[in-house]
Amino acid sequence: MKAHMRMLLLGCIAGMLFPFVAKAQVIVTGQISDSNKLVLPYATITNLTTGKHALSDQGGFYRIDATRNDKIVFTFVGYLPDTVKVTQTTGTQTLNVKLVVASRFLKGVEISSQYTPYQLDSIERRRQYGYLLDLPNKPLAGGSTPQGAGIVFSPFTRYSKSEKQKRQFKKNYEEMEKEKYIDSRFTPVLVSQVTGLKGDSLQLFMRDNYPDYETMRTIGHNDLLYWITDKYKAWQKK
Repeated sequence: MKAHMRMLLLGCIAGMLFPFVAKAQVIVTGQISDSNKLVLPYATITNLTTGKHALSDQGGFYRIDATRNDKIVFTFVGYLPDTVKVTQTTGTQTLNVKLVVASRFLKGVEISSQYTPYQLDSIERRRQYGYLLDLPNKPLAGGSTPQGAGIVFSPFTRYSKSEKQKRQFKKNYEEMEKEKYIDSRFTPVLVSQVTGLKGDSLQLFMRDNYPDYETMRTIGHNDLLYWITDKYKAWQKK
């Protein structure tokens, strides 16, 4: 009888412990970079299973909690996302991720006449990072991440810097959006048509005469052609 009761008790204990064993937490950590070994700070790491987010720090390092078979997606503006599955049951799983630069436009995709390709790209980027961009800025002194936001900042930087990380991400995002807009108008194809330059000469001219955002926002297409022509004439005299 005692043996039977002992077995029954052990069975109950095992039954209570099983859910905890099955859901044992795994710490997924590593560094995010691109194919040129350039680290990607403030990249977004999302656990698709739990909906939780994390940001890499300035060195590209990240950390996010997961369980086995959770799917983790890594995203960074201008790069193709990468998704991996957690394979470990417990402990720490190191995943060093290398993201690939996204092609400017996907072949075979019909572009709506309502929006320019830049606008479509911008809408998609805003949708992807809206969860972070919409968070209000908090006071830097003693600030903390709002509860329920689902954002975890990398432990490789002090927690007190989490608000600064969020603000830096927003600043980087704004600068990238401006650069994307400039690149959507000041294109190699257009500059080559106006100047006749090709290859290294074209790249050198565009680098030396890269326009500012305000200029591109204020001038129309015809004025842009004149602007490129004037810059080319001045560039030839150097």
